[in-house]
Amino acid sequence: MRRKLYALLMMSAMAFSLQTVTTVNPASAQLGTSALPFDQSRNQFSFVPALEPAFKSVVFIQNGALGEDGEIRPQSIGSGVVIDKDQGLILTNSHVVANGTHFRIQLSDGRWMDAELIGRDAPTDIAVLKVQGTIKNQITIADSDNSRVGDIVFALGYPLGLEQTLTFGIISGLGRSTGDQGLFDFIQTDAAINSGNSGGALLDSQGHLIGINTSILSQSGGNIGIGFSVPSQVAMQVAEQLAQYGVVRRGAIGVTLDSVSEEDSDRVGIDHWDGATVVSVEEGSPAELAGLKPGDVITGFNGRYVKSPRSLRTWIGVSEAGTPLEITYKREAQDFASLELEARLIDPSPVAGLAALGAGIRAITEDDNLPERISGVVINELEKHSPAYSAGLKIGDVIVAINNEHAASQQVCDRLVSEADGIVRMMIYREGKIMPFDITS
Repeated sequence: MRRKLYALLMMSAMAFSLQTVTTVNPASAQLGTSALPFDQSRNQFSFVPALEPAFKSVVFIQNGALGEDGEIRPQSIGSGVVIDKDQGLILTNSHVVANGTHFRIQLSDGRWMDAELIGRDAPTDIAVLKVQGTIKNQITIADSDNSRVGDIVFALGYPLGLEQTLTFGIISGLGRSTGDQGLFDFIQTDAAINSGNSGGALLDSQGHLIGINTSILSQSGGNIGIGFSVPSQVAMQVAEQLAQYGVVRRGAIGVTLDSVSEEDSDRVGIDHWDGATVVSVEEGSPAELAGLKPGDVITGFNGRYVKSPRSLRTWIGVSEAGTPLEITYKREAQDFASLELEARLIDPSPVAGLAALGAGIRAITEDDNLPERISGVVINELEKHSPAYSAGLKIGDVIVAINNEHAASQQVCDRLVSEADGIVRMMIYREGKIMPFDITS
């Protein structure tokens, strides 16, 4: 009887406690020293007012390939983020657009638009698409360097073919690696990320972009609370180069780096093991010319705190060659010092593109009178005895695809030709038929 009475009393106390919470003035509810987000119009605690603008900036992506019959067949789906509404630029993952030739995006208002692939970068898993048409909204981009473990985050995208979906979690880790040879600076989160979320947004509590969702760690293929996002700082540096050049013009400074050991820490006089130790410096490299020496411990890069050599390698790798880089370091028996250098281009060979094949192109016009399903570029110049001429191409041919990717523009075609390894396969539309041509570059 006493246990039953005690249980009833506890339930009454809980009910009273809950009633008390619901009658508290929401404006005065505090978490530490910050007010909880409150939607006055609905009398609800909610992050919606902050997140709502982002809902309009995250899009659905359909990746399709051209079949032998000329029809476009969807082959994969993903998500993307509008980063520039005026230029129609959409940020997504490289693996979302891989092996595709035709891309379509659906805006949050339901409109469908065709998109062209401007460029993609497999090491960082970042790609940029471009659409022609009116886009009214773009995401607000935050500085991912300000993120901390424990911060509240939201994953926004189109998982498993569903409509736009929002999930909630925290930042579980920073500077993470997924074990491959690519990016070593992922944001780790327990916000649910599933197939189709790739390329979608990781948002902070203000609804600002801090990452591009890219992968999960799972033995079953389902979400187990370990997801990874490319930090916005890295993603935007890559996106800017892809938008301008179609490729990432990676730089190198000519150093070999390692983790800071206890011995390194004691030798240079720092009280932590953060940073990156310079193991060797290449003769004649930008690092040597600027004054870096083996044994130096790098603690800062362009105003950012260096936590590990993995993060520093990523930051150097996405910095455009030729741009000034500031490095802060500590040397034995000396104070902290800074130096400036310019990373050299890893591959200085010029991108020749279609010109190397002896072909010139123009955009399709109404005067070409092509079937609606045919898109690409028209060959309007052809050098005699050039690789393109020798392969059998003709003026007036429509280049539909190059190496299984849509030939959407001059920039895209030049990139695809420059990325080809010896053989350039073109899908050509001529006199009602689509035919393959292999060209030796």
